[in-house]
Amino acid sequence: MGYYINATDRGPLPPMFKAVELLAVPGAKKAELPVTFQPDLVCVVENGTFDAAAYCYDEAEFADFTDPSDRRRKTWLVVPNAAKLSGYER
Repeated sequence: MGYYINATDRGPLPPMFKAVELLAVPGAKKAELPVTFQPDLVCVVENGTFDAAAYCYDEAEFADFTDPSDRRRKTWLVVPNAAKLSGYER
């Protein structure tokens, strides 16, 4: 695992409430439940003192974040240009 969104065109994301900030990206929306792998999928994981906005760039990465043993609270988003925002390159 390893591509995270820490900033948008508006500037750095705060440590908390990253999902709210990412929803301000034009075209961003909450993912439909149940979540299925799709382009531009982002999982915002609440880690207590900070949130992590992970770009799910492939099925394996998606599987890691949907592991049922991981009990952390998650918000699923579709964020246009998530790959670019995360620094992901194929």
